[in-house]
Amino acid sequence: MKAQKKQEIWIALLRIAVYYALLAIIVIPIISGMIDKFPTRNFTTIYSLVLSVCLVLYYSHRVAPMGKLSVMMKTLSWMAFALIVIQGIKYSAVSEIGILARHAWYLYYVPILMIPLLLFCISLLVAAKDYRRVPKLWYIPFAITLVLMVLVLTNDLHEQAFAFKPNFENWDGDYTRGWLFYVVYVWQFLLSIVAIVIMLVKCSISSSKKNAWILLIPFAAGVVMYVLLLTGNSVVEFPEVHIFTAAVVLECCMLLGLIPTNRDYGKLFQNFSISAQITDKKGTPIYSSYLAKPLTAEQFALESGARIEEHTVLHKMVIAGGFGFWQEDMTEIDRLNDELAEAKEGLAEDVELTSLQNELKEKQTKIEQRTLMYDTIAKRTWKQSQSIQHLAETARESEDATLKERYRCKILLLGAYIKRYANLMLMSEEADEIEIGELGLSI
Repeated sequence: MKAQKKQEIWIALLRIAVYYALLAIIVIPIISGMIDKFPTRNFTTIYSLVLSVCLVLYYSHRVAPMGKLSVMMKTLSWMAFALIVIQGIKYSAVSEIGILARHAWYLYYVPILMIPLLLFCISLLVAAKDYRRVPKLWYIPFAITLVLMVLVLTNDLHEQAFAFKPNFENWDGDYTRGWLFYVVYVWQFLLSIVAIVIMLVKCSISSSKKNAWILLIPFAAGVVMYVLLLTGNSVVEFPEVHIFTAAVVLECCMLLGLIPTNRDYGKLFQNFSISAQITDKKGTPIYSSYLAKPLTAEQFALESGARIEEHTVLHKMVIAGGFGFWQEDMTEIDRLNDELAEAKEGLAEDVELTSLQNELKEKQTKIEQRTLMYDTIAKRTWKQSQSIQHLAETARESEDATLKERYRCKILLLGAYIKRYANLMLMSEEADEIEIGELGLSI
């Protein structure tokens, strides 16, 4: 277990290093002095644009598509993309058209303010019991941010963010910053810091508290880069620092488990305490638990409820894109049936017959109690079972392979929930204590 934890830490540090290595590549043409020469002309903008597109695709693929948390993550990646695009438009596409360049400059502050706002909202949603709804606390900073954006966008009317000479003469090089400019920067820095602090606090009370220090790495690196920017000693521009700081913080949250991701479903299925597997339509196993025995072509073609071994019954169900199998061990039930048959044949006296009947009644009582428990479990997980059925039917009707895979993941997650819930119910009936391993899997 300790070796696995160390491996997870090294993986986290490696991913953080990859992010900052990608950021360092931006510095190469700047240091070389070839930024205005072919082929490095506009290298920084093009490279940053490619990275922002990769971030959009990365969040779309990796972040689990559940509720507002997923929406906020993907919106943040789009804001990063918009920030780079607007920067390129301002300094390249419309640089010679005064009014367009100036308003592109104002529009530049929309994603600058939105990225820390979205990061703050994500910090409220991570590790929350209900991450499908945005907390009401988010609406206060949202309103403040909206007001600041409107004020910056209408700067030509009041010039409180940037003041220019009459008729905007030489506006791009001869201007002064007003109080609104400093309010905007203090506000976005404040939101970012509060978001990171909230994530640190939430991480410290979760199962990942021992690794919470990992979040301090992007926090410290971001502080250093922002200080270098403010002192004019940075070779990296503000948009890249802004985006990379938020991206590394979110990557740490994903690695620490605060943000659900589309990974390790196979590992989750392998640790099931039941003999189950999911195959494609040809019978090739996609997910399989450690206890599941491989199926032959003949066994794959059998109907549900058929015996594949002397004491093993194979159950089968059709799911979107394939089949679900689980194997039930009938050894104990077969033993009881054999004992009952032998007892019925060997009992010659009424006393022995009565004793057997009493034993049978006792077993029947236990079975009835267990059946009642199964009924209770079925009633309490009815909603999840209906969701599985609905997802399977929807996926069966869909031709979209990506949508089918998404529904398969959801079915797998709901199935895991039902199994874990049933285990806890059964163990609570049999004993007053629950094993830590079972409780850990359930959590």
